[in-house]
Amino acid sequence: MMVVSLASTILLAVMLAVALWNLAAARRLEAAGDPSSHPVVSILVPARNEEANLRALLPALLRLDYPKLEILVLDDGSDDDTAAVVQEHASIGGARLRLLPGRPPPPGWMGKSWACHQLAAAASGEVLVFCDADVLPLPTALERTIAAMQSANAGAATVIPRHQLDGWIESAVVPLVAQLPVLALLPLALVPRVRAPSLSMANGQWLAFTRAAYAACGGHAGVRETVLEDVALGRRVKEAGHRLLPLVSHSMVSVRMYRDPTALWEGFGKNVYALAGGRPAPFVAALAVFGIVAIYPWLGVALGVRGALVPLALLAAVRACGVLLFRHGIRSALLHPAGSILLTAIALKSYVGTRRGTMEWKGRRIGEAGARMRSAA
Repeated sequence: MMVVSLASTILLAVMLAVALWNLAAARRLEAAGDPSSHPVVSILVPARNEEANLRALLPALLRLDYPKLEILVLDDGSDDDTAAVVQEHASIGGARLRLLPGRPPPPGWMGKSWACHQLAAAASGEVLVFCDADVLPLPTALERTIAAMQSANAGAATVIPRHQLDGWIESAVVPLVAQLPVLALLPLALVPRVRAPSLSMANGQWLAFTRAAYAACGGHAGVRETVLEDVALGRRVKEAGHRLLPLVSHSMVSVRMYRDPTALWEGFGKNVYALAGGRPAPFVAALAVFGIVAIYPWLGVALGVRGALVPLALLAAVRACGVLLFRHGIRSALLHPAGSILLTAIALKSYVGTRRGTMEWKGRRIGEAGARMRSAA
C-alpha cells in the first residue's frame, strides 16, 4: 500500500504543478482584444436530431457581433424537426443563415466528420468555425476568437467552454472527462509554442481554422474514421506546420453536453475508450493511473490508510484549480468520489462496447477502428 501511496503522491504533485501553471498562464478568450481585420467567417454546425439545442443556439449565432459572417447548418439525416427549426430562424436571420441537406456518410466515414466535410465544402469563409449544436456563445465570442488567432498568428484555435452542469451526475462526471485531463496533464501555454504534435488539444464544440490551415491538415477527410475527430485535427494541424491556440472561456462560450443521465452514459461511452488510446494496453494503463490518482486518495482515507492523506490533499488542490479555472462550481469537486466511480463504469462500458462492435451514437454504429488515432502521414 505504501508503493501505491508514493505513486499517487508523485503523480498528483506533478498534476498539481501543471494545474497551477494552467491557472496562471492559460489564455482566456475573455482577455482577447479586438481583431486587426475582419475576414469572412463561416460558422459550421453539424446537426443530427438537434431540434431542442438549435432553438437556443441559432438565436445566439444570429446575435453575434461580427460584420462578415455566414452560418451554415447541415441537417445530418435527422428524425426530428431540426430542418424546420433552421428554416424558421433563416426566415428571420435572412441570408446569414442557410440550411444544407446532408447526404448519408460513405463507407469508412464517421457521421460527424462527413457532416463537417460537407459544411466546409459549402462554406465561403476565410475562417471556418465548427460549432456544436449544444454550444451557446455570447455576442462577442466570435470576434474575440478571431482576435486571439490573429494575435498568436495561429492557424487554428479551440475554446474550452464553461460547462453548464444542472444535475448532480453531470456535475460529478463531466469535469472529470472534459476538463480534468486538460487541466492537470497539458500545459496549455506550451501548445502554440512547441511544435510537437503530441502536445496538442482541440475541442470540436468551438474549433476555428484559417482556410489554409484546414486544407494543409487534410480537413475532416483526413480524420474520417475516428470518433475523436477534433483531437486528431489538433494533432494534424500542428504536423502541417500551423500554430494551434487553446483558449479557456468561463463566460463567452458555454455548453451543456448532456441533458439526462442516459445521454451522458451513451455519449461518454462512445468516447472514453478512444480518449484512453483506443487499444487495450493503453486503456488498461490509463485506467490504472486513474485509479491511483482519482480513486485511491479518497478511498484510502475512507479505509483508514494513513499514507492516503497527502494524495487526498493534493487531489483536492487539483480539483480546486479546476473550479477556479473553468468555473464549474464547488459541487463538482465535492462529488468527486461518485464521479470517479461512475467514470470507471463508463470506461468499462466504452471498452466492452467498442471491442464488441455494439457501440452506437444517434443510430450509427461505432467500430473499434474509429477509436484509434491516425497520424497525418
